Formats: sequence, C-alpha cells, structure tokens
Amino acid sequence: MSDIITLEEAASRIEASAGGTEIFPFSFSDIKSRSKDYLEISGQSYGLGKQAQKQFAEFISVPFPYVSRSPNELVALNYNYLIDETPNRTLNAMVKDNDIYAFSEADIPHVNHVDVLNATVEAVGEGSYIKNFSFDGNGLMNAVVTRDDLNYDDHDTPYFGGVKVRFSDSWSVHPLVEGYLERQWCTNGATSQIEKRKFRVKGHSSDAIIEQFAEFAAIAKDQVGPMFEGFIHLRNEAVGNVREVILRICQENKIPTKVFNRIMEYWGTDGFKSTFPRPEDLINKPTMYHVINLFTYVGTHCTDISSDHKELLRAIGGSSALSHHDRCNSCGGLV
Repeated sequence: MSDIITLEEAASRIEASAGGTEIFPFSFSDIKSRSKDYLEISGQSYGLGKQAQKQFAEFISVPFPYVSRSPNELVALNYNYLIDETPNRTLNAMVKDNDIYAFSEADIPHVNHVDVLNATVEAVGEGSYIKNFSFDGNGLMNAVVTRDDLNYDDHDTPYFGGVKVRFSDSWSVHPLVEGYLERQWCTNGATSQIEKRKFRVKGHSSDAIIEQFAEFAAIAKDQVGPMFEGFIHLRNEAVGNVREVILRICQENKIPTKVFNRIMEYWGTDGFKSTFPRPEDLINKPTMYHVINLFTYVGTHCTDISSDHKELLRAIGGSSALSHHDRCNSCGGLV
C-alpha cells in the first residue's frame, strides 16, 4: 500500500509537472508551419511535442504516419496549404517552456485536474485516498480513488477496489470513470464501465463536466462490492473445456485471433499459475474464476498487445463478475 497518496499530495504532483502552463486560443490565420515539430503563431515560434504533433496532424486531417516519415519541408508545405483553406478555424494551444505539448478544441472548456480528483474523492466519500496515481507531461492523469471499505480479503488473495479515473485537460483521450477491482497478489485489474451512459463534453460548461465526474464516480463506487462478490461466485463454476470457453468469450467481444492466441499462451505460464494458492487447480479443477482472471492478467501484464485490447480484456473481467451469465462448461456458450 506504499503508493497511497492524499488529494493534497496529488495536487502537489500536478502543480510540479503542470505549473506554469499557459493556455491560449489562436486562429489559423495567425499560424505558419515551419516543420513537423515547429509552429509559428503570431510571429513567435513554438516547439511541438510528440503528442502535439500527432494532434495537429489529426486536426487538419493529415495521417500522422505520413507526417512521421515525411521530410520537414513537405510536411510544412502540406500543412500551410490546409491552414490557408480554413483561416477562421480556432484551437487552443497548451504551452509550457515555449513548447506546445497539446492542442484542444476552442469550444471545449478547460477543466482542472485537481477539480476532477476532488469531485471523485467527494463522491467516493469520507476516508477516501488515492492509489495508482500517475501524471505525465502531456496532462494525462490516471488514478484510483478508494477507501478502506472498498478493500476486501478472502482466503485466496486480498483485493482493493475503487473508482478509476482517466482524464486529460487537452481532451486528447476521452474521460473515463469506472469501477475498479484489483487482485493484489498479481496486480490484475478488472474494470466495469457504466452501461448506457456517455460522458458528455461538448456543449457543457466546466461546472457541468465536473458534476458528471461526480455522478459517474458515485455509480462506479457502488459497482465495486458486486464485482468482488461476482468474482468469488465464479469459483463455483467448473469449466470442462478451457480453450473453447475462452474462444467463445473472445468471439462475443470481437477480440482478434492474434490476441486470443496470446491469451492462451499465458494459461500455462509460471507467472499466471503463481497468482493462485493452488495452481494445480488450473489443470485438475479449472473454473470460470481462473478463466476470467486470465483475461485480467493478460490485460494487465502483456506488453505486446494494443492498449485498447488490454483495456477491453480488463473490462471483460469486470463485466463478467458484475453482470454474471451462466455458461456451458464445454463450449462456453451462454445458457
């Protein structure tokens, strides 16, 4: 539990990284491209970080892989032609130390990271603290807000649960608020997304966006206990054909064959077996508990599948525990 921090400590880390950031709007009539990594705004030259380079390419509809492999002169030529096509378009530049680290749409309000965390902490309730906190140089924040009664212990492994938050003040990624449950022996993380609700940003004020974070966090908090109970229930469901059950779950979630193959490769590894007190049960008495933990294990530990697929595997773990459906223990089909 050494990664526990308070809201005040998180705010201090954010200030240390993002302090001094300037956010200002500009129109395309004021800019000129000099290269893929420099942009002139109102006569002043700014460096572009990697994220800003990718964002700017996407904003003016130039494929970033093309930008990455093209010479600076060709990129500037393409950019300036497209810039001149829409001179009245506006964006926000997020600048620190004379470098633009991100762009954002001018019609989306700026929201403070600390306000997002504070809304989540208040929704989780008294005694809340923060784990798994990270904040990068591009303004992307990840955190899990938890409290003692969202932590569980049973004879197999301790768990900690809470509300997972992902937020970028440049809106480079869509905001995420979801229930989170982690097996601490192996740091397997399962998540449960809030069904039938979409986080709205455009057309909303900063205060309305903060209210959404609080509302979603309250819903996500209430999912943690049922997720834990669902995981424990899965121990009672025997699996006759492990491969067929895993294949069926992958097919239901449109997981590609190459990811399915990577999942199966992890089944017999020492690393995965070591996460259970009785690893022999994977061979002698496999259950849905083992199968679903395989999805979350690969989603947490595999380094050669995409971040989107890793996120999906963790979500399969959470949804399987929260919205339980009985399956045939041979073919894996829903019954």
